[in-house]
Formats: sequence, structure tokens, C-alpha cells
Amino acid sequence: MSLSSFFSVANAIRLMLIIGVLAVFLVVVQSCSQPKTGLELYSEGSLKKLTSLEAPPVQPNMRFSSPSGREMRLSDYKGKVILVNIWATWCAPCIAEMPMLDALQAEKGSADFEVVTISLDRTAEEAAQWFDKNGINNLPLWHDGSYGVSAKLALPGLPTSIFYNRQGREIARIPGEVDWTSKEALALVDYLTE
Repeated sequence: MSLSSFFSVANAIRLMLIIGVLAVFLVVVQSCSQPKTGLELYSEGSLKKLTSLEAPPVQPNMRFSSPSGREMRLSDYKGKVILVNIWATWCAPCIAEMPMLDALQAEKGSADFEVVTISLDRTAEEAAQWFDKNGINNLPLWHDGSYGVSAKLALPGLPTSIFYNRQGREIARIPGEVDWTSKEALALVDYLTE
């Protein structure tokens, strides 16, 4: 086969058709992939496990108590975006992220946003002692004496953090330890409180 027959008009047409088909295929594939929007934009770095459930559980209508015996319900926070963190002192990832949650509350806590911690320790006093010993000063401390919050929220384990919007609807959750001082976490809080 000579070089001149390789570069014939027929071969040039075949090559152009192959390139055209490839170009059309790439356009179709690219148009099918959706760009990240909303919460997906923040699902990176320490927030890579951030998810939105298609049918999130209803915010539990349970009473939680403070070490002093005061009671609250999550509905008491209606009108605010809240980050509910379910944790325990016997959970190593929980205690690792607690200082970062404390820092997040110190920096972003406002009339629009609050971090709410709910302990699953045996007693509220155990969690309060841990807060005191470790200098956790900016977070409210609530305790679930019934230990039912895990089942009501279908938690995969501890820690789990759940964002609720101003109407009390779950908008996102993150299982496991998170760096709450990371730029993506701070940006997520800003996005949710706009």
C-alpha cells in the first residue's frame, strides 16, 4: 500500500466521519453529567460524606435534658438553622471533633445558626464533666436519657451530625468525624444560613 493511497479521498472521509462520531459522543456524555449544585458543592474534603436523604426522618419530638435538669425539644430551635451533633464521651471520633464544634459555634453561632449537642452518655453529668475538663464553653449540652434518638433518626453510628433548616426539616447529614473549622464547613454554614 503506497503512501498516496493511504491519504486518498475515501480514507479522509472515513477519518472525518470517525472524528465526527467521537465528537458527538463526547457532547452527549458531557451533557448527561450534571454540574454540582446546592449541597453537592460542599461535599468535599472533610465533608465528603455529606448526604441528603430522599425521605429524611421527621425531627424527633423528644425531650432532652441539661445537666441542671432543664428540658428542651429540637422544635424549640424553630426559626434557626441548627447542626445537631449526636455524640458520647466513650466515642473517640466524637471527642476529637468536639473542640472543632465548639470553635464553629464560637465563630458562626448567631440568631440564625446554632450547634446543638446531644450526648448519649449514661448520665448528663458525665458529658458535663468532659466539657469542663476539655474547655468546651460555647456549646449547649443536652442529654438523651432514653437513648431513643439514635433509632428515631436512623443513625449509622456516632458521631452523626444533622443539619435542620429553619422549619425543622432535615436538609443534610454527615456520619463520622468532621473538621468543622475547615473552609468547606464554614462555607456550608454560610450557604445554609443565607
